[in-house]
Amino acid sequence: MFTNKMTQGSALTEVVLVAAILSVVSLVFLGTFSTLSRFHERDLFTIKGELLAEEGMEAIRFIKDGDWNILSGLIAGNQNYLALSPSSWSVTTIPEIIDGVFHRSFRVYSVSRDVSDDIVTSNGTVDSNTLRISVSVDWNWRGATSTANYQSIMTNI
Repeated sequence: MFTNKMTQGSALTEVVLVAAILSVVSLVFLGTFSTLSRFHERDLFTIKGELLAEEGMEAIRFIKDGDWNILSGLIAGNQNYLALSPSSWSVTTIPEIIDGVFHRSFRVYSVSRDVSDDIVTSNGTVDSNTLRISVSVDWNWRGATSTANYQSIMTNI
């Protein structure tokens, strides 16, 4: 009879011990899941920011193909924005905010060439038929600002 009481007490101890181990494992799992969820959310923002920057570059190509003078008439280095109407893209001075999170802008810069017609950063002649375009998408995620930036050289051909 004495062994019976010992067995009953050890069974209760085993149940409490198993419950404690399961609780610890569950907390570790939930912590890991929470961390992975934050990484996934960050990656989704990054992917969307990259896609919006790429879309901005494509929109500028669309504008360039329609009328080169729209781009060449912009002041070099000034921040510009894109606007989408039902049928086309246009340039605007109104900041573009997408989904209340992403801020997209672009800048145009003149391009200089040397006597060999190579692009140079200094001591060249400005090529009025070539522009360097920089599209930037910024967003804030958990207190930190992230940026996707695309650059391209476009010519009037």
